[in-house]
Amino acid sequence: MLDHRPAVKVFLPDGSKQRMFAGRVKQKVLGTNRHRYSKWIKNYEPLSFSGTYERLKAVKSKPLISIVVPCYNTPQRYLDELLQSVKSQIYENWQLCIADGSTDGQASKYLREACKQDDRIAYIKVGENLGIVGNTNAGLEAAKGKFVAFMDHDDALSQYALAEVVIALDEDPETDLIYSDEDKLSDNGKTRLLPFFKPDWSPELLLGINYITHFVVARKSIVDQIGGLRQGLDGAQDYDFLLRFTEKTDKIKHIPKILYHWRLADGSTAKNVSEKSYAHSAGKRALADAAERRGVTAEMVEIPKRPTNYRLRFGLTGPQPKVSIIIPFKDKANLLKQCVGSILLKTTYKNYELILVSNNSTQTLTHDYLEELKQDKRCKIYYWDHPFNYSKINNFGRKKAKGEYLVLLNNDTKVITPNWLEELIGVASQPGIGAVGPLLYYPNKTIQHAGVVLGMTGMAGHVFRRLVSNNWTDFGMPAWPRNYLAVTAACLAVRAKKYDEVGGLDETFTVAGNDVAFGLRLYEAGYRNVYWPFAELVHYENVSVGSYKNVPQLDYDHSLEYYRPYLDKGDPYFNPNLDLMHEQISLRR
Repeated sequence: MLDHRPAVKVFLPDGSKQRMFAGRVKQKVLGTNRHRYSKWIKNYEPLSFSGTYERLKAVKSKPLISIVVPCYNTPQRYLDELLQSVKSQIYENWQLCIADGSTDGQASKYLREACKQDDRIAYIKVGENLGIVGNTNAGLEAAKGKFVAFMDHDDALSQYALAEVVIALDEDPETDLIYSDEDKLSDNGKTRLLPFFKPDWSPELLLGINYITHFVVARKSIVDQIGGLRQGLDGAQDYDFLLRFTEKTDKIKHIPKILYHWRLADGSTAKNVSEKSYAHSAGKRALADAAERRGVTAEMVEIPKRPTNYRLRFGLTGPQPKVSIIIPFKDKANLLKQCVGSILLKTTYKNYELILVSNNSTQTLTHDYLEELKQDKRCKIYYWDHPFNYSKINNFGRKKAKGEYLVLLNNDTKVITPNWLEELIGVASQPGIGAVGPLLYYPNKTIQHAGVVLGMTGMAGHVFRRLVSNNWTDFGMPAWPRNYLAVTAACLAVRAKKYDEVGGLDETFTVAGNDVAFGLRLYEAGYRNVYWPFAELVHYENVSVGSYKNVPQLDYDHSLEYYRPYLDKGDPYFNPNLDLMHEQISLRR
């Protein structure tokens, strides 16, 4: 039977449009299709909740959690499903605070009567509709819990949502903010689709998009301290709230389970971001205000065709610091010429030097090109004529470098964005940042590097490899800035003193694994490593040193020593519901 219902547009968190035909979403290349996700829900998801009842029984502290819901002319069927999802919680110490700003008397009457069915439900009639922010704040005033949770009036909770939160709080009572994975719920409430599996707390990702959204549970004392939701930011009130809240604490926990279901309802940003076009403008203001509060020198930059995606371009105060770009090479003059030429011709950053380190080069073409480069005062040429060891060559280059910042760069790369150094150094100059890596493409414009995930493909892999940057996946977009445990040293920026602080590259590695180990040492020293997609280069991977099939066994052995804790416990910047064997993102099966 043909379905003649009209197609409607669905906006993903990146703001890109998909089309839904009769409730079915046709996604870009990698989003999980409805059938595959349904199988995952049936076969895998129950396993993640299999021990929830038993773990809840063992919980020592069972705090009251107040769920705050702003309502406005809520359709009865949405309200019924919301109330049922709260009442069906296996954790029973909750309070539901419904702040009703409805102008429809029948809607308010129905809501008031429905709330009388359970004495844990507090009905607050707002005298006049105060919008999302005002109505939510009215609900917050009635909240008595030590923690508050936020829901939209047309959404639903997993029956395990509050239990999982309480279990997490019991494991770490100092936690101030908890968030979970999420998916979308069809308008009729019968179909779940479009899952979003998130990383653990990623400050740089939050600067690009409100990836946390729902389900959020926050410590009430901090909510009160920051004044609840801020007026004038309707549409991006959650984003602004999270930016302000996370400035007060880093005790943030992610529960990698889908505890929240967004409704794909008419008028909802879950379906169509353009329904609330003011949300994008409000989000820009929220981020700009956050930068000002934090004393960050940055400008807001528009991202075309991606509403509710944001970006800061970090600036440097005072004169440009010197940057030393270290490029090891052995012959392959044409490759070196392409790399160096792209830097000298395109780079808009002025204060840099090239530290070119020859490793046993013998060809006449190489010698002739180096003689040519000696005429450019930005180029410094050195010789390290010993058996190849990538770590030793770069550490040697670092000793020759005079820059406040270092950029490790492969000779098989080519600059795309002229302001690549401004972008990388701008991020690397921020407090708490370790290594910064750009978006690297293969020559065919698919992704070579958008961050490194431990355990992927067995040891460490490049997440999103061979996708295009605007692909939507169940892990979000490659085009978003993110934190990772490591970024590739094919192009890596870091403050020189931090490079020295962790001992540079580990010289027990010969070919591979040294950059991941370096990233882990920075991470363990308390720094955040960042993938920054707004600096772009081409990487002709393996052209210079050959295939990774030739990596010595010793490099694998050393890598395993470094990686073991993260292989055992999981990479915090990836999601355990996703398959580590697929760099292109796939659900676990």
